[in-house]
Amino acid sequence: MRANIELACPQPIRSVVLLSPDDSVPTADAVWNLGLAFRGDTSPTLLADSDTVDPGLHLKAHLDLAPGLRQWLEQKGQPDLASATARDHGLLVLAAGCSNEDPLQWLNTESIGWFAPALMACAERVIWRTPPLDQSPVGVLLAGSADAVLMAVRPGHTRRSRVKRARRILAQAGITATGTVLVES
Repeated sequence: MRANIELACPQPIRSVVLLSPDDSVPTADAVWNLGLAFRGDTSPTLLADSDTVDPGLHLKAHLDLAPGLRQWLEQKGQPDLASATARDHGLLVLAAGCSNEDPLQWLNTESIGWFAPALMACAERVIWRTPPLDQSPVGVLLAGSADAVLMAVRPGHTRRSRVKRARRILAQAGITATGTVLVES
């Protein structure tokens, strides 16, 4: 997966967004595995969870749901990632920080403008897990500033019409998916 992304992108990959067309695709494992593939020896890879309806990265890293992205955005400060380290795996994980909330209340174009660079200063690479596109436009907002955008689909569960719709949504924002990730659960 890492080699395919690096071959598809002409510049070094610093930020990756993994999104799904609908909630038929569980993405936490795919983001975790992508983080393991990209982790570096010198600078950590940061996995950031913006899916507040179904947060899951904190579970993979055995961390609490909060504090997380929401609390950091509310404080508008530098993130404290000391408690976000998945030490056994060499990854940093920023949990969603809440659940069952619309992330657009605190995650918008303005906030992305200041926090994306702040996260990039904390890690060599940031890999985003987003809510499904049919539930929230957060994935499109994050994809607009990403070096690579991956569409996750689940064979036998994700409808072709949903994938086509998701591609149209991305195309309307001037975004083309770098690749597709097949997710099995």
